[in-house]
Amino acid sequence: MSLTRRLVLAAGLFCAVAAPTFAADAPYLTAEKLDLRNFLPPAIVAGSPADLAERTAVVAAQKAASPERIALAQHDADETVWVIFGKTLGDKFTAAALPLTDRFFARVGDSEDLVVDPAKPFFGRVRPFLAAPDEIKPLVKASKSGSYPSGHTTRGTMEGIILVSMLPEKRAEIWARVDEYAESRIVGGMHYPGDLVAGKRAGSAMAAAMFADPAFVADFEAVKKEVRAALGL
Repeated sequence: MSLTRRLVLAAGLFCAVAAPTFAADAPYLTAEKLDLRNFLPPAIVAGSPADLAERTAVVAAQKAASPERIALAQHDADETVWVIFGKTLGDKFTAAALPLTDRFFARVGDSEDLVVDPAKPFFGRVRPFLAAPDEIKPLVKASKSGSYPSGHTTRGTMEGIILVSMLPEKRAEIWARVDEYAESRIVGGMHYPGDLVAGKRAGSAMAAAMFADPAFVADFEAVKKEVRAALGL
């Protein structure tokens, strides 16, 4: 075999090893691997003093929300990483500029759906705007699935952990945005404060489980390089 041929084959082998897996763009995590029903605390009982206190908190948040804050809550109904963190990370953080990142976070998002969706009917908490329609209004695109845990908060927390691991220089801004994004769900009438607490626990658990997966870590490292290069870091 010629030297040129050997170099071509070696380069191809290196690319095959170094490239991110993205096998069939499958989710990284499912409910079979992480069952939220096994470790999240029970949801607050409807009609209990704690439930009424949380309802009062949602009413207060809606009354205090300015038109600009309501508009942000409506914007935050979208769950893509680009909507959640685009404003925080700037105009270079876009799907068009970051194709590996786009595919990677699509898989991360699919994982959130598969892990959180089965837990909602198990815990059975009714969303605020449905439980108290005379007091709480759906100010964002409404969903009638279970309220506990908050899927948006789970996703924002999980993706926040991943991005902070890629961009430790941006940790303060990313965590501030995670909290703001979660609070949008209260302003919108979709969730109670306790749903957000559970979502942050779920998102943290999901991120920890993913970082224990060598396939995820390999993809993470490739995406980290892409993101840091695009942001000039």
